[in-house]
Amino acid sequence: MKKCFSVIICVVCILTLFACSKKVNPIVLPQSSDVVSVDVTVGENTVNCSDKTWIDEVISGLSDSKPTNRESVQDSPHVKDYMRVEIDSQTEKTTVFVYKDKGKFYVEQPYSGICIIDEETYNQLKEVS
Repeated sequence: MKKCFSVIICVVCILTLFACSKKVNPIVLPQSSDVVSVDVTVGENTVNCSDKTWIDEVISGLSDSKPTNRESVQDSPHVKDYMRVEIDSQTEKTTVFVYKDKGKFYVEQPYSGICIIDEETYNQLKEVS
C-alpha cells in the first residue's frame, strides 16, 4: 500500500512540473507585405532598410522563431550588446531586440516574450548595421 501511494505521489509531482513549465507566446510581427521599412540600431548607429527582398527574409526569419520559457519583463534586454529593430508597417511600429547570449540567438519583444532565432537571421541584421 505504501509503495502504491509513493508511486501516485511521484506521478502527480512529475505532471505538476510539466504543467508549470509553459512556453511563452511567439512574438507578434506585422505581415511582411505591410512593412514599409526596418530600422536597425546598434549603439548610436541606425541604418534604415527598405529593400523588400531583405525585409521579407528578415520578417520570415523572425517569424520562424521558437518560443522559450523566458518572459520579457522590461523595456530592453538585460544583455550588454543587442540590436534594436524597429519595423515600420502601414499601420503600426513594432520594436524587437535581437542579441546573442551564451551561443544562442534571441529575439525579444518587450513585455511579450523571448524566442530563439537562427544564426542566419541574426547575421542578416548584423550585416546591415
